[in-house]
Amino acid sequence: MKRNAAITKFKPLSQKVLRRLAEDRIIESPLTDSNQQFLSALCRIWTDEWYVAQMNKTFKPDKRAVMLAFPNFGKIERYILSNYLNLKPGMKLPAKDMANRIRQHFKIEYPHFKIHRVRQAAYNLRRYSRSGSRKHTLIQLAMLEGNHNNFWS
Repeated sequence: MKRNAAITKFKPLSQKVLRRLAEDRIIESPLTDSNQQFLSALCRIWTDEWYVAQMNKTFKPDKRAVMLAFPNFGKIERYILSNYLNLKPGMKLPAKDMANRIRQHFKIEYPHFKIHRVRQAAYNLRRYSRSGSRKHTLIQLAMLEGNHNNFWS
């Protein structure tokens, strides 16, 4: 089976997920019968709230909240977000300094505009969370990325 047909057949698995499964050599391209059985089982698991909740429990609450609120953030974006969220009140971290940290930690050059985007999300979250409860903060975190329509479903 070709990837485009698999994307249609194995919803909610995205093209990105299928590509990553192939890159990690978990599935083959084109898909074999055993790959299709595996993907069918994976779809059942991913669409069942109970299984997803059990898998999410393995992560610390803060990481879980960030993963749910910012599903498109990769390791570097989560690193940036964490650095800005953990700043003490009144402290600032220039994007240039963050770029240096990323260069040292990940050994790559990271675009400044992406640092600015994540920094703004962190600053907005800090602003919203000053007076609210943890639950309110998590709701705000989800809303910052525009995921509020799916937050309660």
